[in-house]
Amino acid sequence: MHYLRWVLLGLVSAGIGAESFAEQNLLEWWHRSNFGYEVLTHALNGSSIISPSDDDSNCMWYLEQVLKGAVENKLEDLRVLDAWGKLPSGLLYGHLVDMGNYESCLLGNTNSDTKYCLASIHFDMPLPSAALNSLSLRIGTCIPALCSARLLNIWLNDYVNWLMEQRTTQITTLVDESNCAVARKAPMTGLDWFAVALLIFFGCLVLFSTILDYSNFPLPWLSAFALRPNLQQLQHIYRGSSNVVYCLNGIRCLTIIWIIFGHGFMFMLILPNINSYKIVGWAQTPFSMLLQSGSTAVDTFFMLSGMLLVLVSMRELDRNAGKLNVPLMYLHRLVRLTPVLAVAVLLFVTLFPRLDSGPLWQEMTSSYQLCKSTWWATLLYVQNYAAPGRMCLGHSWYLAVDMQLYILSPLLLLPLWHWRRKAVAGIVVIILLLSACVFSIVMLNGLVVFNRDGNLGADSVEMRKIYYTTHVRATPWLIGLLFGYFLHSERSRIRRRCSKWLVLCLWLLAMALLCVVIFGVFPYTQPNMAEMTPLAGAFYLCCSRIAWSLALCWIIWACQNGYGGIINSLLSWSLWQPLSKLSYCMYIWHLLVETAHAGRIQNTVHFSNYDGILNFWSHFGITLLFSLLMYLAVESPLVRLELQFLGTNLRENPKTTSISTPPTVSRQNLVAAA
Repeated sequence: MHYLRWVLLGLVSAGIGAESFAEQNLLEWWHRSNFGYEVLTHALNGSSIISPSDDDSNCMWYLEQVLKGAVENKLEDLRVLDAWGKLPSGLLYGHLVDMGNYESCLLGNTNSDTKYCLASIHFDMPLPSAALNSLSLRIGTCIPALCSARLLNIWLNDYVNWLMEQRTTQITTLVDESNCAVARKAPMTGLDWFAVALLIFFGCLVLFSTILDYSNFPLPWLSAFALRPNLQQLQHIYRGSSNVVYCLNGIRCLTIIWIIFGHGFMFMLILPNINSYKIVGWAQTPFSMLLQSGSTAVDTFFMLSGMLLVLVSMRELDRNAGKLNVPLMYLHRLVRLTPVLAVAVLLFVTLFPRLDSGPLWQEMTSSYQLCKSTWWATLLYVQNYAAPGRMCLGHSWYLAVDMQLYILSPLLLLPLWHWRRKAVAGIVVIILLLSACVFSIVMLNGLVVFNRDGNLGADSVEMRKIYYTTHVRATPWLIGLLFGYFLHSERSRIRRRCSKWLVLCLWLLAMALLCVVIFGVFPYTQPNMAEMTPLAGAFYLCCSRIAWSLALCWIIWACQNGYGGIINSLLSWSLWQPLSKLSYCMYIWHLLVETAHAGRIQNTVHFSNYDGILNFWSHFGITLLFSLLMYLAVESPLVRLELQFLGTNLRENPKTTSISTPPTVSRQNLVAAA
């Protein structure tokens, strides 16, 4: 019984001179206050199961053994009941979840294995101050593994109705088998073993090619996987070249940092917090707008994509007298995007669900099931139209939009080179028409552009119609296209110096536009402010994407032409360059890292800005590590293989640090047209 006192009840120490209670007093207290003991005892004594099956009968027998062992103070049976959660303390401050003890539950006992289930008990109890129409308690439970979620649901219903003396007909309980877990994992499938074999293959390929590289016996095709040249490529810093738009590295890196930061906070909002009601007040602070306006970050990527595409394409058109090798252009894009994405999809479907476990693990990672039916749409870059609301890797919608615009780009690039100003006017008309289209979609459907309660990325009509469709997201890309053409045309002209006052005014205007876009909807977060109307939302949505893109155009132009000052020094910092090369892998992998972190949590957490920043650094560091591995093993080697296959000569000497390999997709087109 000494062991029981330390392990189950903890170290009970009394102050000097204070009277201590006996162990039996503590056990009696435990029996009277344990929620699991009360529910299961009531289930055993007054079960309302009609015509029980053999499994139900076996379940009840094991349940009886657990309760009998608990009465006899057997540790393994007490542990099953002790793993149950209870009514959370701090309920009125938003502490609505007590997940119990997940690991203790799954230790099982000698009679049978055990099963952990996270139950939800709903109350029709409006809490306007917390922006809640009802209150839902989530409590961890632990039962014999033979017992089904259906039985547990019956027991909880019976107990709650008995406790409330049948007066609470509006109270319902919900226990789903998908919210239950057992210690034993499902056996590996053939696809799982294929994923393991693929990882081993890439690892061995990198190791073998690296050994050959250091032994001065490199093979042409294997040398692409050697660590040394790929690390040199990653570490290489461009300096002093007029053909490099250095500030783009900083813009790209700050954007991916913003995205990782924002998604991390989104997970914090949906995790079981002990102070959930604090989130309501937090959402009314200026700091929260960095998250609530976070979708603007992707517009930066679209704008940069259009701009850089033009700079490289115009150089090729100039060199080839107006001819563009469109099939080769598409091949480059597919080779540089698809391998990393395909590996992510494969691992997400197979090995990712096996990485860890926890009360929320299946709930947080359940989206991998979608990949089994929609993986093809992701790899074909059509998931934003072919599988809305069911996308495999939800954040991959950006790749679909960008690829679709890339495929359509020759229809604009060729007219730009041949007809110049007429094509520019045509693109301006397209921008206006698309803006009118977005405006009409919002107005005709009465869509809520900004919801102060937020849907945190969940599927909705707004997400499908005005968030990840290509025709809605194309405006920043088209503005980037025009700006890239302007930069290309400007090279052949004599540049005139701008006055200091003009530069200052344009900088102030650009900063004002950025602030208005980020904080423009801040007044609608305040409790005394009416909801944003569809008309106001339509104006904001159309104007914000144009304003954001134009502000970025000025920042890039000013930095490139000597008007950037300290901002140019920050954005052109040489250390941004290696990170910029990893940005594509970081975008693909960061959400998987954050999902795993959220799913493995086994206790309630505390919400605050400080906790969010701490989480960001852990997410960023682990994402950076995974991205480095993917870059060295997949992205960079396959790009080098593509160049060798197409007969493109790599100009670098693998024994030197002079690297001139064409950029990977993470930093593609950062070298502007000459």
